[in-house]
Amino acid sequence: MDTAESSEPSRLQRLKQSVDAVLLSLEIKLVRFEQRSPTARRITRFLDSLALPNMMLVFLLLASLFTIVSAAGGDPVIVNSNVTNVDKRPSAQLIASPDATTPSVQYGMNLMEAQLRYRDPFVIDTFEYSDRNDLGFWHGSGENLDVHYGVDRRRGGHYARLYPKDPDQNFHSQVSAVHCTNFMPFRERYLHVVFSGSNKFSISLNQNNFECRPGRNPYPATWDTVEARRYLSGKNDIYVPMSHFAIDLSKIVSVSFNGFYSGESVTLHRIEIVRVLPTGASVPLKLPNGQMILKCSRPNSFAFGIDDGQPRFAQEVMNILEEEKVLVTFFVVGQGLRDKETNFTQVYREMLRRGHQVALHSNTHQKMEALDDEDIEDEILENIDAFKDHLGIQSRYFRPPYGTIGARTRQILAARLLDPYIVNWSVDVEDWLWADTDTPERQIEAFTRDITKGGNLAVMHYLSPSTVAYFRQFIHTVKSAGMNIMRIDQCLEDPNAPPLK
Repeated sequence: MDTAESSEPSRLQRLKQSVDAVLLSLEIKLVRFEQRSPTARRITRFLDSLALPNMMLVFLLLASLFTIVSAAGGDPVIVNSNVTNVDKRPSAQLIASPDATTPSVQYGMNLMEAQLRYRDPFVIDTFEYSDRNDLGFWHGSGENLDVHYGVDRRRGGHYARLYPKDPDQNFHSQVSAVHCTNFMPFRERYLHVVFSGSNKFSISLNQNNFECRPGRNPYPATWDTVEARRYLSGKNDIYVPMSHFAIDLSKIVSVSFNGFYSGESVTLHRIEIVRVLPTGASVPLKLPNGQMILKCSRPNSFAFGIDDGQPRFAQEVMNILEEEKVLVTFFVVGQGLRDKETNFTQVYREMLRRGHQVALHSNTHQKMEALDDEDIEDEILENIDAFKDHLGIQSRYFRPPYGTIGARTRQILAARLLDPYIVNWSVDVEDWLWADTDTPERQIEAFTRDITKGGNLAVMHYLSPSTVAYFRQFIHTVKSAGMNIMRIDQCLEDPNAPPLK
């Protein structure tokens, strides 16, 4: 009796492992098929909607595969099985047949991804460990955000308590250590966050670059962001439809929390993805929030986005651009245009006459996500009005001061401008760091480093004589790399941009 009882769990475990192995194999094939076949996509969506037990799913999957298996030849190829996650679980990269015309990473998925569809909930983080999440990948803070981990004796479980002091600070929980993670199986599900404390923050889903390589710029390539308080269900639960993140769900890097705009702490208890909303819960409509841009899309292009400057350097900058025969984009603060002593109105009228692009950069150059909603709107409207009154132009292009951006700023911007471009960068001159030090040449190193990593959209200023002195060298570096320098609207292939000469 004792022997029989002690052996029973192992039999169940072996049975479960066998079922999981079958599901894993079938899921790999189905995901591969659905990338190629509309019929396969309809079948897998139908199976998703059933939420059936594993054994029944095995038979349905077998029947589905028998129907469509002739449509795709060959098995997935295991490219590597390097252990990349913290707790030593294997992460093998799987691709479609080697003769695929698109890059293999487009069809890339690891073993974890192949099981995503059948986990409900799919738990990302319960904060049991300070250095990794439940998937075994890194989680932690950026920009010196103070984080305390602990045991929640009242609720049970664990937590991560965030003490933000700046909207730039952030907390990431990664879903991959190296490769892109395919969240397409979750496209009709919900991101569920259990939290306590302040609800004044943003939630982002971050997308890897096209090459799925952390060493390439930009990393991440882009992200979409929602305002946490809009998606509240009760006091402590947030449910966000995955479809509200307008990014490529096949290349996900992490879930992150940022855009904090109160001095109150935020305590995270759980991050997961669930199949259905609880009874009585609802979600709001997705608000327009513009396009987050960090990289030029036109092949072989490069763009300089030049922010704030000193009037005394303006003529030298114009001369360099004229002599080098290149066009750039200037991001301009409204307050400077209104200040007659700076002469910025005449400077940027001349820039426009010479064919350069002039775009929005707020009214007073504050970290806008730290402001209340009315002040954010004022910053945007005053900038728009200054352009109309002093330059006679309108612009859909906006660079947030300091690169600080969150859900509220994006939403308010999109409410005032039709489909705005929110432009940060993938090349940083780091003039803010090195220009006025004993080693200003570090600006050249920073510029060259980011171009070597694949960046093609720059941020710089003309606030310091050293930066202006290096500007011509920056231009020559780009030309030597065989790239064509142009305005940002041109490098993004905006149909309203002037044609290339």
